[in-house]
Amino acid sequence: MAKKLKITQVRSIIHSQEKKHKVVMESLGFKRNYRTLYKNDNPQIRGMLEKVRHLVAVVEIDEKDIPAPVKKTAGFTVIEAARPDAGAPAEAAGADEEE
Repeated sequence: MAKKLKITQVRSIIHSQEKKHKVVMESLGFKRNYRTLYKNDNPQIRGMLEKVRHLVAVVEIDEKDIPAPVKKTAGFTVIEAARPDAGAPAEAAGADEEE
């Protein structure tokens, strides 16, 4: 099983060495505080995390422990109503003509 890193941004980049750290945080994929990302455990990611170690919390996990992503929905469900028979309106129209 491949090792993964669970990385959570715990501090803002405001008032840090903003130019250096902002580029690294954006390269990792962070856009706001308390966001959690899962990355492969390799030397490139470890080096980036070393530069911003005061802004993130890192935990080593197995790949199977990563929760499944939540599927986004439109917020509503379309329920199709049963269609009336095609011949029913014609019969009703014919009944009106006889009267």
